[in-house]
Amino acid sequence: MLEEIYYYEVAGGGMAYQRVYASDARPIDVLAEVRTGDVVLIPYGWHGPAMATPGYDLYYLNVMAGPGERAWLISDDPAHAWIRGTWPDQPVDPRLPMAYPGSRAARPGRGLVP
Repeated sequence: MLEEIYYYEVAGGGMAYQRVYASDARPIDVLAEVRTGDVVLIPYGWHGPAMATPGYDLYYLNVMAGPGERAWLISDDPAHAWIRGTWPDQPVDPRLPMAYPGSRAARPGRGLVP
């Protein structure tokens, strides 16, 4: 049994929302307003979207905690799984802290670029 913990930063003092929901067999229904420094504990269920109000950028860090096996067992809500297939054709959002050739920024799964 693992839980996910989300920590939020909202640029410019704005606000955002985190949605958590699940199946009829194991219900959970949360719509939390979040601001910089807030934390949301997600014990189970689908958790998304996380969205900022217009005009503000949202950043979040999620971690897994608990006594269970620490493995990312990601699955998509079948009603929305089609969205993942659209990602390869989308340009990278310039606001993301991604690395570029020759930079020393962190690269996902690779650490610092030399």
